Amino acid sequence: MPSIHEDFRKVLTPMRGSASLDEAEGVLFGATTVQRSVFELDCASSGEEGLRLLKAASLEGRPYALAFVDMRMPTGWDGMRTIEELWKVDAELQVVICTAYSDNPLEQALGRLGAPDRLLVLKKPFDPIEVTQIARALSAKRRLAHEAASHSAKLERVLREVQEAAAELRLRNQELEIVATNVSQNLRSPFAALGMLSTLLSQELRGHRGDKVATYLEQLRIGVRNGEELINGVLSLSGIATAELSGQPLDLTRLARELMVEMRERFPQRQVSTSVQDGLRAWGDPRLIRLALGHLIDNAWKFTSRQGVAAITFGATPSPEGDSVFFVRDSGCGFDQSLAGDLFRKFKRLHQEADFPGSGVGLVAVGRIIERHGGRAWADSHPQQGTTVYFTLPTAVPR
Repeated sequence: MPSIHEDFRKVLTPMRGSASLDEAEGVLFGATTVQRSVFELDCASSGEEGLRLLKAASLEGRPYALAFVDMRMPTGWDGMRTIEELWKVDAELQVVICTAYSDNPLEQALGRLGAPDRLLVLKKPFDPIEVTQIARALSAKRRLAHEAASHSAKLERVLREVQEAAAELRLRNQELEIVATNVSQNLRSPFAALGMLSTLLSQELRGHRGDKVATYLEQLRIGVRNGEELINGVLSLSGIATAELSGQPLDLTRLARELMVEMRERFPQRQVSTSVQDGLRAWGDPRLIRLALGHLIDNAWKFTSRQGVAAITFGATPSPEGDSVFFVRDSGCGFDQSLAGDLFRKFKRLHQEADFPGSGVGLVAVGRIIERHGGRAWADSHPQQGTTVYFTLPTAVPR
């Protein structure tokens, strides 16, 4: 009805001289000065006309925020049919049903339309301030929903880009693993030949060589041995990276004690006091976890080899979050803590070859195994004060 359209224009598109509503709103909401919102407003005398306006606004890229819809109209669609048709074009349109007590039962209308998050009811006769507040709130809601959808689309795009980058990185890592494996396998034969030739040369020169020749041959043997160890380490790392995890509950106490016994059998002359805490359990691949713990205990045995009586402990301590942090502690030579940063990521020697042979591959393998299980590894050490290597593992099946 034209008179209702005019009422809405006065409320939602006030002239500068219309101060009565401003004053009333200020009194009602406790504000001395109220900055009124001015809306763009279009009016339609029927549902069909309203739908045409909605389509035109959508094509222009300036969609309506909300529609006030009367339940009874003189011709054409009623309010419910109008709302259904409007939502077919713009599902996010906010709608206010304007109705009197004599109109169709609200329960019937709301049950038919559904979508309670996009639908409000305004009973006639309505207060102008109610109309203003509803218009403000629903316009803001539509704007915020649009912004949220825009942010969500951006996040989805970023997530897709991250996933694509991760897939590309996995592919490149697989290619690098293949290259490393092929190169390492191809180097096996030359190193084996060098080792055999150095042995034959040593036999041929027996009794005919001086100190320099003996030194050169020993350096050659050490180089061959280190090269073979490095090749085996690279191949081992490749296997760790590509191995399928076969997770199951693990008794770390039993596993550590078995490894300690094996070390005693390998070095029966050593005096080592060992301690393994009871009841240590975790979840993981038994083969890989045994390999990681074996590297740590082997290192502890190696770096205590210059002590008359050494001490090695395997245990666990609670983290601030309440999880178990496992550790292997030794009383050995230790190292400078400033060198511990990349200990589990790069092949790094912390001691002279003559003192403690090795390439650092073992700790890199430990780091990869722990990372593959969702944990982390780190070390605490000081020269001549021993070393403690900490690591975390799931204690139950990861979700």
